[in-house]
Amino acid sequence: MVTIYSKNSNISSIFLKMRSYVYLSKPRLVALLVLTSIVEAIALYNGEFITFTLLVISVFLSCMGTNAITSYIDRDIDTVMRRTKNRPLPRKLIEPRYALLYGLILLITGVLIAGLINLYVLFWGIMGAGVVILYNYKLKRYTPYNILVASPGGAAPLFGAYSAMTGNLIAVQPFLLAMLVVLWTPVHIWSLAVFYRDDYRKAGVPMLPVVESRDKVVRLIAIFTALYVVDAFAVLYLVEPVWINIFLVSILNYPLVKLLVKLVKSDSPHTHYRLFRASSPHLGAVFIIYLALS
Repeated sequence: MVTIYSKNSNISSIFLKMRSYVYLSKPRLVALLVLTSIVEAIALYNGEFITFTLLVISVFLSCMGTNAITSYIDRDIDTVMRRTKNRPLPRKLIEPRYALLYGLILLITGVLIAGLINLYVLFWGIMGAGVVILYNYKLKRYTPYNILVASPGGAAPLFGAYSAMTGNLIAVQPFLLAMLVVLWTPVHIWSLAVFYRDDYRKAGVPMLPVVESRDKVVRLIAIFTALYVVDAFAVLYLVEPVWINIFLVSILNYPLVKLLVKLVKSDSPHTHYRLFRASSPHLGAVFIIYLALS
């Protein structure tokens, strides 16, 4: 019985360690970014299955590695904030040096695979990881407009998918899709930061809702949400038949617009949090609808 118990304990310990490494890479964010690249790759699929497979693996590993590195960089902040104190590094489930090594191995592997596709995909992989890491290492701690500089990094997987399928650097179609990610990011992050304003203040992170007036924060969130909604219309306008797409995106955008109107009227932290929770599924839904209609 002692031997059986010991084996079960070892298995549980290994499982916990593996799960900790998965959570270190922020799997929900990885899934969303991989989704954007897959949608673009399928929409422009050129019949090269190996290229498609290499792209998905590259994006997956690069995003996981980048997020693991940012978790390593933010470990001091995450320890202070109640929202993040249960992440693997604050809970000491993983040693920081191993977290960094894990992130570097994944990122380097992902970038090297991108280089096997073409130089444009390699460029987007390096650019995306570089911008996100710079955000966490410097910008996040020094300017309230940090996320505006960092948001293009989230569009890199999509641009990489376009370059992989076409061999070109950029065009109008991927730009409009990428702008969904760029405009979604400040809405997503600032809405969360309003709800956890005290957390960010305690950690000494000058996010916009911490250092600026409520009116200015609401105004900027409203502007970026409105631009995001307009871009969602523009994206689906590219697909025929236009009238069906406009109808679908109108239905999809209605809850978001309703939340935005409520936010402007009341500026409740809970409304901000609801906008934060709604923004990710909305972005995913726009991409899925675009793919289904393409």
